[in-house]
Amino acid sequence: MITLDLPETLEKYFWNIVRDSYDGDLQAAVTAFLKLHAKYGWKEQFVKDIKSVRDEVRRAGGIKESMIEEGVKRYRAHKQCNFFPLPLGEG
Repeated sequence: MITLDLPETLEKYFWNIVRDSYDGDLQAAVTAFLKLHAKYGWKEQFVKDIKSVRDEVRRAGGIKESMIEEGVKRYRAHKQCNFFPLPLGEG
């Protein structure tokens, strides 16, 4: 058994959705909610993580253009190594 303790307006909204979109089938509504959470819930955490990183960068004084360029160079060098583990023409 599931018990919901929601504010009255939110509870009314919830039951209207269950009635109108799921023909009153609470189990179908909760199942749909869980599927949506599994599919999209990670995006909410991703947004929180990005905000946390941005806040930390601001506290540390920001990012300079030279730091961005160095990061891009490292990324490209890493990608180059993954695509071509051996120098071209060998192997």
